[in-house]
Amino acid sequence: MIDSAGRVGYGEVSPLPFLHAETIDEAVLCISQIRQTVVGMDVQDDTISVSDPIEKTIGINLPPSVIFGIETALFDLYLQQADCRSLSELKVPVCGLTSTASKDLHADLRQMLEQGYSAVKIKVGANSIAEDAERIEAAKEILRDNMGLRLDANRAWSLQDAIAFCERIGSERIEYIEEPVNDTSGQKAFADSTDIPLALDETLLEQRIDSTSDFGHVGAFVIKPGLVGGLGRSAELIEIARNHHITPVLSSTFQSGLAIRALYLFAGEMGLSDIPAGLDTLKWFNEDCLAHQIPVLNGFVHLQQLLEQRPLLKEALLSDVK
Repeated sequence: MIDSAGRVGYGEVSPLPFLHAETIDEAVLCISQIRQTVVGMDVQDDTISVSDPIEKTIGINLPPSVIFGIETALFDLYLQQADCRSLSELKVPVCGLTSTASKDLHADLRQMLEQGYSAVKIKVGANSIAEDAERIEAAKEILRDNMGLRLDANRAWSLQDAIAFCERIGSERIEYIEEPVNDTSGQKAFADSTDIPLALDETLLEQRIDSTSDFGHVGAFVIKPGLVGGLGRSAELIEIARNHHITPVLSSTFQSGLAIRALYLFAGEMGLSDIPAGLDTLKWFNEDCLAHQIPVLNGFVHLQQLLEQRPLLKEALLSDVK
């Protein structure tokens, strides 16, 4: 997007197959259809600073990836116009990402320790309960008290299996486990049966979460702005989490450095600079569209560096969409 002063705001629309309901072709068609609606629109500062979802402004229902792209572009413009001195003083901790299915799990953990990471998320559920439990116990020995440990089961287990797994590993040094049961009706029973806090991820997409929802059994929200419906909806979920004494954790789908940059800045804007962000996905890319890497220094991303360096895109990787 370009504002009246000629400033360019970058956003990213990147629906992921098997994760987003919309395809890339559908997202492109949607962008083409709304292009004339947003050209010349007078957007107020309180909207582009993510206080409200963009759908309320333009009056059109949009798929989540498209909302995210428009709102991140507006947010980028907002940051160029605003006084960002307080934001530039912040640094956001990074939560590393690996899996019990990785043959390099132990090496991954040791490397994250050396790099100063304060938290790591380990995907579980791809192996047997016994094998996963054994690898998590080994991970605890490697990490000791130096890093927080988050687990993500992606609804791999029945209620009984999820409880059995948690009984085997114990709750020591584990911050939470995401979506352990394959039937969401068993979430409260799971939380009542184990000392490991429950985190919601997919549930945030499937259920209409509002301030009246019952969250007595929930310890964390894992919020993916590219999936839940953009920055405005993410801001709503962060506020709901805080009001219910739930930890809001910002995370990403496998997006490029352009989106990851925006999410680090969004974390700072929303006061999440004390919570490790689940944005450690760029290492899985063979090549990124950003010409410069997002620097991680001693486990943190310093927002001043992101603000001072405007996104520089690799033009050879881009093509025009009509």
